[in-house]
Amino acid sequence: MSVKSKNGDNAIILGIKAGFVFLLFGLIMSASGSSVFAIDYYEITNPKFVPVNVGLITDSSSEVETVQNVFKANLEKVLYFQIINGTKKEFAQSEEVLFQLALALKKNPDQLRITLWTQANKTPVSQELFALEDVQDLRKTGLKLADWFVEKTLKFKGISTSRIAYTAQKTKRRKNILLSSYDGTVQKRFSYNLGSNNLASWSFDNKNILYTTFTRSSVQLTLQPAKRLRAKILTFPPGFQPLGASWRTDGKSILLTLMKKGNSDIYSYNLADAKLERIFAWKSLETSPQISQDGKKITFVSDSARPRRPQIYVHNLLTNKTERVTFRGSYNSSPKWSPDGSQLIYERQVKGVFQIFKYTLLTRRHLQLTFGRHDSEKPDWSPNGKQIVFSAKKKHVPKLYYISVFGGRAVRVTTNTSDIAETNPVWSK
Repeated sequence: MSVKSKNGDNAIILGIKAGFVFLLFGLIMSASGSSVFAIDYYEITNPKFVPVNVGLITDSSSEVETVQNVFKANLEKVLYFQIINGTKKEFAQSEEVLFQLALALKKNPDQLRITLWTQANKTPVSQELFALEDVQDLRKTGLKLADWFVEKTLKFKGISTSRIAYTAQKTKRRKNILLSSYDGTVQKRFSYNLGSNNLASWSFDNKNILYTTFTRSSVQLTLQPAKRLRAKILTFPPGFQPLGASWRTDGKSILLTLMKKGNSDIYSYNLADAKLERIFAWKSLETSPQISQDGKKITFVSDSARPRRPQIYVHNLLTNKTERVTFRGSYNSSPKWSPDGSQLIYERQVKGVFQIFKYTLLTRRHLQLTFGRHDSEKPDWSPNGKQIVFSAKKKHVPKLYYISVFGGRAVRVTTNTSDIAETNPVWSK
């Protein structure tokens, strides 16, 4: 079906379901008069969105097969696409395949030639050559290809090289921080001390990770370079017990919750000299501080309105004004800022079950993203703001899942065995 796009050029609507336009692609004429493939309009609002089929055509070489497997594992995690293997002839006759992508190996020098078609165009709409500089690390080429495809078709930045830090606990073992690749195929243990480790937080430059270490006699905050170098234990005055922390944008200080004599307050902590500055010292319990990426606002949780019934607040550092943003539900917690600072995601208890919600500051609108009879908790944003990672206990133990920022279907992040609980995921920036 052809329509006129916003700039007047012909465009192709690739799918309409239940009255919602979910993808609109077109050919836009560049200044030189040549055709450039791009998305003219993008809106996914239907939770019942069906992924777009991408037909993958490859040659028989082992190098191409390796790249293909990495590309497929990462692209399907984006949630908007589904890979189908076949031939160009088969795809040309199928109305279900809306993209065709051909991978072919060229020798001397080794290069991977990528050709992209749409169902409506018989000639390629884009071609690219990826140099295979290191055939021992074809994974990097597969990641580049996945991000290239996302940027060509969805017009936002791919995140295949991003990582998830999360808490893993094998049955009857200590908790430890693990790092997962975006596609879940690469898992590395990060914390190696003798305590139980939880509640990780990435610095804004992705160079360091904070986490909480619980021992039999104390609770400590641990700072460790993301390259898994030696960890540092942060120090606090006598009588103060840290409950968790997150980074400030300067990378030189952190926000943290400190407990003293049964009351928890929020502080800023300078890493160079261990100097504390109290930010919120209400008579109630304040926890979970998170600063926006522009450094202008802090969101946090407080039960000041009613004891043991936490709600979410936003504090403006420029005006020094604090505003309560959740009013429904008796338990709202774990707020996280979107990368652009316009929205929050958080968890709310609904009929005894935790669900993920999204709050838009401009419209003051709350939208429920997850449903079902199982807990969905501890959400965090992807670096491009298009996906959410969270922990859900759909069976016996919690596992990590991705969903779109519009909700809908969820996909598993890792393939860990059923005896490993996965909680508290945080995405690299």
